[in-house]
Amino acid sequence: MSNGILRAVQRFVGGLSVIVAASVLLFFANETMGDPTYALLPMDATEQRREAVRESLGLGGSTVSRLSAYLLLTLQGEFGRSYKLDQPVLDIVAPYFWGTMKLIGLALPVGVAGGIFLGFFGLLAGVRTDKWLYKLLLVLHSLPGFVPAILAIELFAVQLKWVPPSGSQGWSSLVLPASLLAGAEAIKIGILLRSKFAEILDEKFILTAKAKGVGRFRFYLHYVLRPALSLIFSFISIQVGVLLSSAVVVESVFAYPGIGGLAVQALSNRDLPSLQACLVITTLFFLCSRFLLDLIHPWLDPRVKQTAAWERSLW
Repeated sequence: MSNGILRAVQRFVGGLSVIVAASVLLFFANETMGDPTYALLPMDATEQRREAVRESLGLGGSTVSRLSAYLLLTLQGEFGRSYKLDQPVLDIVAPYFWGTMKLIGLALPVGVAGGIFLGFFGLLAGVRTDKWLYKLLLVLHSLPGFVPAILAIELFAVQLKWVPPSGSQGWSSLVLPASLLAGAEAIKIGILLRSKFAEILDEKFILTAKAKGVGRFRFYLHYVLRPALSLIFSFISIQVGVLLSSAVVVESVFAYPGIGGLAVQALSNRDLPSLQACLVITTLFFLCSRFLLDLIHPWLDPRVKQTAAWERSLW
């Protein structure tokens, strides 16, 4: 097994241990929040009815026995039935997870393309325009996520009526939330590439390329963008998790049926099985995507292998 694969497997296994630890913390957090029957039953429900609901939910017995059963089901990938809806948790979570995947699947590639465009635009526009662009990107980056979301709803959904303001009414409902997530990613990547491109242009191989009279298109694609791909690739591997967390805000503002909104509902309803499923499934998705990116990264950028070999030689 090569060192790159071994490191990817080690990260993946470490991530699985984090899932178990987070599940334990979630269990005890739920314990400290009190009796969930008060969130599921009317306030005037009798104690006998509450006790029957506790037994049906598997809340009887000692804390140790319930924690053991809880962790065993987690390791088996089973989450039981929802406290609130009394349905299998996986049947509830699956369509919400698919909704979030559609949102991220549209936002991430568009955001990366937009970020590369902003990086090159600042590079080619001149020093004066680049400074103003950089200031604008910093201002946009500092805005809270809900501010552009509300403004976009007011302009494009309420005033212009181009897209639905909320809900899930086909692919048109993805336009605004995906565009906002993609815009946030483009701003971050544009800021990163601005400094990376300036660093690359000071390298010696750039002077060699100019002396050889390399064509303009090949110069920017092969000699400027290609060395920056490692930075973009590393950034994407982290941003998958960031997008999952950012989707919570976007889904809440647009009332979009995604797993982030479902997790918020499960938390408010004290629905531990549903909340745990949201946590485990999203974390597994991030771990799997990071694992694949760790495998692909050394293949795309041989310098990663060289850096790893150099680090090992130090020891």
